[in-house]
Amino acid sequence: PTTSYTATISASATVTHNLGTKDVIIQLYDTVTNETIYADIARPTVNTSTVSFAVVPANPIRVLIQK
Repeated sequence: PTTSYTATISASATVTHNLGTKDVIIQLYDTVTNETIYADIARPTVNTSTVSFAVVPANPIRVLIQK
């Protein structure tokens, strides 16, 4: 079974990972500087997570989700 999902976002977004659980670890990093990025994370359903930024990031952000 699938246990991880990745996506790239450029602003606050809902990420559909389809992992079937809210028990997920989510990490974000800047694709240009490779620095870890912090954001507000919510898990509204077992298949989606929302990432919200107070300030829109300058570079694309890679979202790593693991079950």
